[in-house]
Amino acid sequence: MTWNMRKKIYLTQRPSPAPPLLSISEDRELDVAVQRLMHVEVTIRKLTKETKRYLDVIAKLDHADQQLSTSLSTCGLAHINEKFRHIVEEYHSVTTQVCKTVQDVTLLTQKTFIEPLKKLRDEFVLIAEALGKREELVNTWKCSYNRVKKMQEKKDRTASHIAKLEREKRTEESAAKELRAIHARLLTDLPWFLEKRLEYIKPSVHALILVQLDYYGNTTKLFTQLMTVKNHSCSPRSADISDEEYNTQINDELNKIKSLTIVKHH
Repeated sequence: MTWNMRKKIYLTQRPSPAPPLLSISEDRELDVAVQRLMHVEVTIRKLTKETKRYLDVIAKLDHADQQLSTSLSTCGLAHINEKFRHIVEEYHSVTTQVCKTVQDVTLLTQKTFIEPLKKLRDEFVLIAEALGKREELVNTWKCSYNRVKKMQEKKDRTASHIAKLEREKRTEESAAKELRAIHARLLTDLPWFLEKRLEYIKPSVHALILVQLDYYGNTTKLFTQLMTVKNHSCSPRSADISDEEYNTQINDELNKIKSLTIVKHH
C-alpha cells in the first residue's frame, strides 16, 4: 500500500495590510483568521499523513502474520505432530480473520476519515484563491493610490494633467471599492469556516475511534482465544481469572519460549 505524501500547502502567505484604506483593526482581524487557518491546514495535513502511516503499519503487521502463518503451515513438523498441526491451523484461522479485519479498517478509515479530511482540505484551495485575489487588489490599489498622491503633489495644473488625475482617481476608487468588498467578505466567511470545521470533522473523528475500537477489540479477542488456560471453558480475560493469574500464565509461556534451544540469548 502506497500513499502520496507530497501534498501542497495552499495557505503560505499572510494578508498584506492596506492602510489608510483599511484600518489597523480590520487588517489585524483578517490576519488572525488567516493564521488560524494556516494552522488548521497544517494540522489536517498531519492528521492525514499520520493516519495513512498508521494504516501502512497495521497492513505490514498483518503481512508479517500472514507470512509466519504460511511458514508454519509448510513446516514439516505440522504434518507430523498432531498437536502442533492443531495450533498452526488455529493460528492460520485467526490470521485469516485478522486480515479481513485489517482490510475493513483500511476501507472504513479511508471512507470515513481520510476522504472527509481531503474534502475539507480542498476548501483551502478556494480560500487561497480568494486571498490571492485580495492581494492583487491590494497591489492594484496601492499603485493607483501612490500615483494619485504623486500627481496631486505636482504643481502642473494643465488640462491634460487634471484629466489624467481624474482618471487615476476613478481607478483608485474602483480598486478601493473592490478591495473593501472582498476584505469584508473574507472577514465574514473565514471565521464562519473556522467555526464550522469542528462540526464537520467531529463525525469523522467519532467514526475513526469506533473503527479502531472494533479492530483492536476483535484482534485481541481472536489472539486471546489462542492462549492456553487451565479452565478451557473461559477466556483469559473472563471474570474467573484475575489479572495477576493471567500475567503469571503469560510469563510462564514466555519463559518456556526463552528456554528453547532455538532462541538466542543476547
